[in-house]
Order: sequence, then C-alpha cells, then structure tokens
Amino acid sequence: MLQPMSQQERTFPHIEGQRGLATVAQLLGAGWTTSSLRHARRTRFQEPMPRVVAPHRGRVDGATALVAAALWAGPRAVLTGGVALGRLGIEVSPQHVATFVIPETGRAREHDRARLIRSTRELEVVRRSGPLVVTGAARAIADAAVHESHRPEDLEHWSIAVLQRGLTTPEVLEQELWLRPRAKVEAVWRGLAGFVDGAWSRPEVALRREVDGDGGFPPLLTNCRLETLEGQLLGTPDGYLEEAGTAIQVHSRAHHQGFDDAGGDLWGRTVEKDSDLVAAGVRVVGVTPWTLYTKPQRFLNRLRQVVALGLESPRPAVRVVRRDAA
Repeated sequence: MLQPMSQQERTFPHIEGQRGLATVAQLLGAGWTTSSLRHARRTRFQEPMPRVVAPHRGRVDGATALVAAALWAGPRAVLTGGVALGRLGIEVSPQHVATFVIPETGRAREHDRARLIRSTRELEVVRRSGPLVVTGAARAIADAAVHESHRPEDLEHWSIAVLQRGLTTPEVLEQELWLRPRAKVEAVWRGLAGFVDGAWSRPEVALRREVDGDGGFPPLLTNCRLETLEGQLLGTPDGYLEEAGTAIQVHSRAHHQGFDDAGGDLWGRTVEKDSDLVAAGVRVVGVTPWTLYTKPQRFLNRLRQVVALGLESPRPAVRVVRRDAA
C-alpha cells in the first residue's frame, strides 16, 4: 500500500523559466497536499505574489519579482507599459508597477506592484521567457502613456528611442496612437513627429521646437550630413541653418560618453567632428540639453548673433546631404 509522502520527501519542483518559483496549483500537481503546503508557507516558504510560492525566506530580486507578477497575472496576460519597454532594451526609469493586459473576459485587478487591465484587442507578442510574455513597443508605450504615470519628456524620449532602434515603425506607432485619447498620448505624438521630421533624440526635438518657434531664423535642417565638395564626411550636426552656414550641436556627455567597439573615445570624437566643421568654414554653435530645456532664450540670443554673421559672409564650401535623400 502506497504511503503518502512525508514533508521531508516532498521536493519543490523546478519549472523552466520560473526562476525557482511555482504557483500553488503547480505544487498541488507535483504531489503537495494542501496541509503540507500550508505548513511550509507558514514556516519555510514565502509568497512574493498571492498563490505564487518561493521555497525560501530570503530576498526576491527584481527579475524574480517580475516573474512572480507574471505567474500571478496568469497565462493569458501580456506585459506592457514601461516595464515592457525596459525588457525590449529601452533605458527607462525604475518602474514601480508592472502592467499586464488580459482579455476582456478576465478580471481587472491590482496587487502590490502589478496591475491587470482588460482589452478587446489582440496583442502582438514579440518576446517570451517562461511565463513572461512581452508585447510590442508601440502598444507598450501607448499603454505606458494611458495607464501609467510618467513624465511627458520621458514618454517623448522613449517614443523616439523605439523608432530609432527599429522596435516599431512610424506607421505602426501612429495607428496605435489613433486608438488612444489624444490628451493621454500627446507626448508620444510629439516624439513621433520629431522622429519623422528628422530629429532623432529628445534634445533635437526641443531644438527644432525652439528654433522654428522663434520665427526669426532661416529654415532648420536636422540630421543632415555635411560633406566636402569631394564627398568626404565632415559631420552630422543636430541642426544646420544652410543659408547662414551655421551648425548647431546639442552636446551631452550622457549621450556621447564612453567608447565604441574599437575602443574609440565617443566624446573626443564628437569634439573632433566639430573641429572638422569649423575647418571647413562652418560656424558651430554648441548647446547643452539643460540650456535648451531651461534657458532657451539664452541659446536663441547667442544663435541669432552667429547667424547674423553667417548671413553676411560667403557660405562655406560644403555639400548638404539630406537624410531623406541619403
């Protein structure tokens, strides 16, 4: 006659992709009884999320906590929002709540650092890792704007980042945004517009907004290439006022610090490229993101002085290659 397993004989199941966790249902399926599981939860185990069990009382790290949230959310839940963007490689600020989308027939609920929202739409899934299923970038950033609390400038920056990295396309993101309340996703619309207009980072979007909004400057080109007449690349300034032969560079060590794959100094290369432009006769005006965001008039006044000199002087012998013509 088979004897029931003793508590010492019971083993905690190892389930691929679950980082050592198991749900109560999985444990019962592995031979645990309700009473033995209740005793273990009271004395040796912990529940990082309701009915999700860890076989220890130690610290649960962030990656494991996210898997616990996915197990709590259920097999039909898909990760979206800011946490999903982080999983897709976008540098986001620490997220306090993971948002999951579930079918309309599910129950919207929230516990601790996880939230379930319902949707009638079928979700694109771009990544799977154990119980963690991640939606695409367009859906993720739209959900972040609508269902989570983020700074508008972060949403604007993330929207440019997902487009620049090819995680979605302008067409797909635009279609997603048309399905959302305009006021909720306004910052994402700005990022999309900035990318389409040729500004590939949030500082460049701010640059175009300030220069175009002033109304007193020649047309601004963003992310065009400047070459010698022989075709040698001089640089790709963040902005170029062709009529005045004036380039604008948004300089930030946050975006140019470090080394490339060959060991080259990215900041040093940025400064050297400015020197190449100056040697070719281009007037270069540098500005930091901080000045652009907080003291734009100071930058515009300085730019106005340089542009006035440029308009009175012969244009530099450079060739402008627009991004859409490259």
